[in-house]
Amino acid sequence: MKRWGMLILIVALTLGVAASALASGRRINCYSPQSNHLCPFWGASYSGMRFQTNIEQSRIRYAGSINEVEYYNFNGALGRYNNYRVYLCHTTRTNLSTIFGVNYYAAPVLVASRSAFTIPGARGWFGLKMTRKYAYDNVRHLLIEIRWEGDNAVSVPIYINNPLSGNRRVWAVNDPNAPSGRGDGHPYYTRLNFVYYTAVEPTSLGRVKAMYE
Repeated sequence: MKRWGMLILIVALTLGVAASALASGRRINCYSPQSNHLCPFWGASYSGMRFQTNIEQSRIRYAGSINEVEYYNFNGALGRYNNYRVYLCHTTRTNLSTIFGVNYYAAPVLVASRSAFTIPGARGWFGLKMTRKYAYDNVRHLLIEIRWEGDNAVSVPIYINNPLSGNRRVWAVNDPNAPSGRGDGHPYYTRLNFVYYTAVEPTSLGRVKAMYE
């Protein structure tokens, strides 16, 4: 009876951990806020943008459904961007090609589409307003693509990391459908929100069992 009672308690506690995880989700910050740049929301100088950036798998280290991507508004500028679209995609490329289509591992998934997207006029995190979740596999890198055309002539600087090796972002101005652009090594200070945990944490059962040893 003691053995069965211990087994029941272990299962109950494990399920409790899983239920808590499912309710809480996960938020992961990638890279550091070391400088700022106007790309991809460079509305004061350009009338449109096609932009890609990647996040290495080693910076994420988690598989699950992403339901929001956030950037950090450096100075509180209020920007509005028309014909706005966001795509997510896996990529095997750490060094991005300046030819946008080469960077896709599979067909990109449209996760946000709005006739107008407004970045709030407040310093701090803002979401890209995803309306569709994206299943990230934690095997490949994550590619984020933003396109817009037409704006209120305001640029919003956002936090970026100091440059790393290769191209960590690629952009083309004035044409959201441009086939290629220019690139450099700056990744973006990014916050990924996962809607739920995909599994019980690997060490959870071990912690519970340890209570009885």
